[in-house]
Amino acid sequence: MNSGYLSLILLCITLILFASGWKELYIRSISHKGMLLFFALWIASSCLSVTIKHVHIQLVYILVFAISIAILFVIQGFIHKLHLLSIGLLLGSLHFLLQQLLEMDPILIVRNSDWDIALLLAFIAVVLQRNPLEQIAALSMGYLLGDMYQASIHPVEGYHHVGHSTFQDQWWLSVFAARTMTIILQAVYTGCRSMVRSWIERRGGWRK
Repeated sequence: MNSGYLSLILLCITLILFASGWKELYIRSISHKGMLLFFALWIASSCLSVTIKHVHIQLVYILVFAISIAILFVIQGFIHKLHLLSIGLLLGSLHFLLQQLLEMDPILIVRNSDWDIALLLAFIAVVLQRNPLEQIAALSMGYLLGDMYQASIHPVEGYHHVGHSTFQDQWWLSVFAARTMTIILQAVYTGCRSMVRSWIERRGGWRK
């Protein structure tokens, strides 16, 4: 599959899920109008780019940056903001490190290097953060930094490209996978907790 198609497929899947009533599970704190605005901006910005000196910027990169800043702004508490920034820095460094490792040793690639990195970062984000907005912000900052690192050492035809189609695919795959894994883990936890509570209540009833 050519780069860029995965992000469009996941965008369509997300739209269908939200239209089917899954929005409250994936990200309840954003209104339907806000989500529609985001989808419209994403589609528009994925087709537009600007070049500043030797840096070629896909406007999606700026959109993801704006999302990160907006989430940081609404989060309460300086320490909380600093913690989220530290997670973003960690994910960005890991993104760059994994990219370099897989380039040096392709034998580590399971299926597709970009998808492998995206899924691994999603797993790490789930371990470190489970709040929907903060999870998205941490992954966004990670990809912004990782893409900037990668573009700085790998210019293409004399230009440093950021926000390209691979960036879009990885961002969508990571965010979608992280939210899905979080929902599944929360459902498993709730189910196990209910089973244990029911078992304890039955044992208490038998003892009586």
